[in-house]
Amino acid sequence: MVDNEKSISGRWTGRYDYGGLAAPVPFEAVLEESAGLVSGEITETNTFRHDMGAHLAAFLIGERVGVDVSFRKTYEGFDQGDDPVYEGALNTAMTRIDGVWRFPKDPKWAGRFMMVRAVDARVQRKVAAEIEM
Repeated sequence: MVDNEKSISGRWTGRYDYGGLAAPVPFEAVLEESAGLVSGEITETNTFRHDMGAHLAAFLIGERVGVDVSFRKTYEGFDQGDDPVYEGALNTAMTRIDGVWRFPKDPKWAGRFMMVRAVDARVQRKVAAEIEM
């Protein structure tokens, strides 16, 4: 079992934007951290490759050093020639990451992102039960 207080491993939900040029894009991520190396998968609403269906899948690889998190996102099924890079910082509770993303070869495509740790289904049920009381 992963100790989420010392790792960013787990399920996350979030969104990224295009610096105000378009609506934010929601995504879900599953991260795995081991010895500071971060890998995982992201599923997001497809807003730019309409030939690929309603959702896009991507792999990520990166690192965490203290509160700093960075990764490169590579979309599955197509080669766009430049993968976006994400750089952000964890809050002290390790439940939120805020930062910026950019395409290294085309810096006009950039924006902000945020991710929050997904709440465990058991915790959601407990909170819902307490609310009903």
